[in-house]
This record gives sequence, C-alpha cells and structure tokens, in this order.
Amino acid sequence: MLLMQKVEFTHRENMPIQTLIIVPARSGSKGISDKNIKLLGDKPLLAWTARAIEKANPGNCVAVLSTDSERYADVGREAGLHVPFIRPLDCANDTASALVVVDHALQWFTGEYHYLPEQVMWLQPTSPFRSSAIIEQALAMMAQRKADCVIGCKEIHRDLTTLFRTRDGFLTALSEERVQTRRQDVESLLTPNGAMYLCKTSVLQQKRSFYSERTLPLVMDAVMSLDIDTPTDWAMAEALVTAGLVEQ
Repeated sequence: MLLMQKVEFTHRENMPIQTLIIVPARSGSKGISDKNIKLLGDKPLLAWTARAIEKANPGNCVAVLSTDSERYADVGREAGLHVPFIRPLDCANDTASALVVVDHALQWFTGEYHYLPEQVMWLQPTSPFRSSAIIEQALAMMAQRKADCVIGCKEIHRDLTTLFRTRDGFLTALSEERVQTRRQDVESLLTPNGAMYLCKTSVLQQKRSFYSERTLPLVMDAVMSLDIDTPTDWAMAEALVTAGLVEQ
C-alpha cells in the first residue's frame, strides 16, 4: 500500500477555515464488497481522492473522511486523511442522504471551531480519477464568479429530441420538436457526474441541495467522470490504470 504524507491544515485566529472538504466512505457496499478500501492499482480506492486533495493543497480548508468503520478510518489515516469522528449508524444506513452526512460533519466542525465554514466540498471516493486541478478549479470558480455552487458535470451528446421514454412499449421523444439525427446538429446536455460538489454552506442549509439558481458546471472528460458503482465500472477503472491512462 502506498503511504501518503498526512495532509495538515493550520488554523489561525485571523484566518477562519473557508472550506470543509468531506470524503464520504460508508462501509458495507453491496455491489462491490468494501469498495471504498479495495485496492485499485497500488492504493485503496479512497486514497485516490486523498491524493488529489494533497496535490491540490487547497489553502484555508480542512478535509475529513466521514466513515462508519474503524477499519476504513485506519485506511483513511494511512492515506493521509483527517478522521476526527466515526459516523453514527443513523448517518450510515442505506437511507441516509448525502445531506444528513453533511449535517453531521458540520456539527463536528462547529463543535471544533465554533463557527461554520463558508462552503462545503463533497468528494466521493467512487470518482477516483478526478484530478487535483479540478479541486483547484472549482474553488477558483466559486471565488471568481461569485457562484452559490459548482457541480462536476459530463456532457451528454444528445438533446431532448434524441432522448426518449417508452409509452405502451413504443419510443416517445421527450421533446415535440423535430427529431435530430446528425450528431453535429445536437446541442449537448450536461448531467452531474458525482465527482465534485461545492456549495456555500448557507445555500446548502437553506435549499437542502447542492444546486441553486447560481450553480456553475465544471465539465470533466469521460475518464474523470467515471463513477464506480458496479463490477463493470470497476473493471473499466482497472483497465484505465493498467493502460497507464491515469496518473497513479
């Protein structure tokens, strides 16, 4: 296992922590056993995200691993992540939403620092190929564009005229416009890829969502957008690592 230098964040009285980075890693994955700590290449899955944070070296923030497992916590610490708590069971079952996990982490933060961070970044370990540059770019976009949120997205090279639902077994286009068939005539759609969410804490608490009317997309390519959920996804990730198409 590759051991990483622990990421340290210094808090100063005159420099409040601006960003809380949460890396959620619940144990008990059903699709792939212990997915978040399973070795991908030369390191556990969650260590890929830890390495991206370390390389980005985002200033004025604190990054924590939120897990319900002491075993996962040990792996996280070895990967260089701060693990100040073990997530309680009511925040770690199949029905617990991301917002519940965020709320729990914010409760820890306020108990530790006695104020709320300005913004929260959510980095799922199941998106291992999200680069450090993406983390840096998201933080810069929030600051420069004065956005409420930044969401990692991937392009869908289709528009509503080439997306369908079925009615009585037959295809029905989502749009009543003329169906387009040429790729070059199609205006791409964007969909969240799950790799990166950044949101102002006040907006997150008010909207109860990582999305608001002032949300910027951060478009990533197919490799960085890979979200590992199934054994097929895992096989694709391993193939990318073996082929040397991602930096280890």
